[in-house]
Amino acid sequence: MKWRFIDLEMIDGFYSAALFESIARQVGSGSSPETILFWRVRSPVVYLGYHQCVEDEIHADVCNRRNIGIVRRILGGGCGFCDENQVLYSVIGREGGVIPRDIQSAYTKVLTGVVIALETLGEGGEIEPARIAVYSNGKKISGNAQGRIDGAVLINGSLLMDFDFELMDKVLKNPTKNLRPVPSAREGMITLKEMGTTDIEKVKKILRQGFEKALDIFTEDSILTLSEIDLANQLLDKYVRNDWTYRMDIKRALRKKPAVPSLRQS
Repeated sequence: MKWRFIDLEMIDGFYSAALFESIARQVGSGSSPETILFWRVRSPVVYLGYHQCVEDEIHADVCNRRNIGIVRRILGGGCGFCDENQVLYSVIGREGGVIPRDIQSAYTKVLTGVVIALETLGEGGEIEPARIAVYSNGKKISGNAQGRIDGAVLINGSLLMDFDFELMDKVLKNPTKNLRPVPSAREGMITLKEMGTTDIEKVKKILRQGFEKALDIFTEDSILTLSEIDLANQLLDKYVRNDWTYRMDIKRALRKKPAVPSLRQS
């Protein structure tokens, strides 16, 4: 089975969210082929899970001072700090296709590709289902999230080439939240650089091959369609608005707001 492979290199974090939503909607409708998308962010961002509140997860004041974007994605899961030192991916297939309908089985199918890549690199890896992650040498090296949109299933994730642990600790309120119990994120995460791998193009090639083997597909180099770009540009307006970024915070505030007593007329 043939899928499309697109490597966008470095792009804006907000645009990335608009783009993988755009691709998913068109994959689900059948107007775009099933796709593996790679990218890296030009500047640091925090990807926030769809159901999360900014107030609970992120030091927004730090993000504002350091020009770090807060991107609420359409996928569930926890938040993650990302910078240019991570290979980010989105595996986008049609529901009922090679990616299983069951959520956990879908994770296992796709994340096996990450494990295969790590094994090829000589490091080894294991899926940690409770935390929706891949671990290597007992430490987290890949975090992931999943969503279903208009007939498509997306599994997004990151593979750490290197990492700014100090900055993440300043940005996230709970940096160890999605890790096995550890006193600090630095002790619970690992990067490919620490394990001696620094060639990002080699890593991307091996990760692509890992996904191909795990999904039993082959991929063909391709580019975005004009309709995908047009829709992404339309969706971008949503992702950069504060009412989208803080939508769950706003909903919670409205639920807590005391009711205004009605005035009776005599």
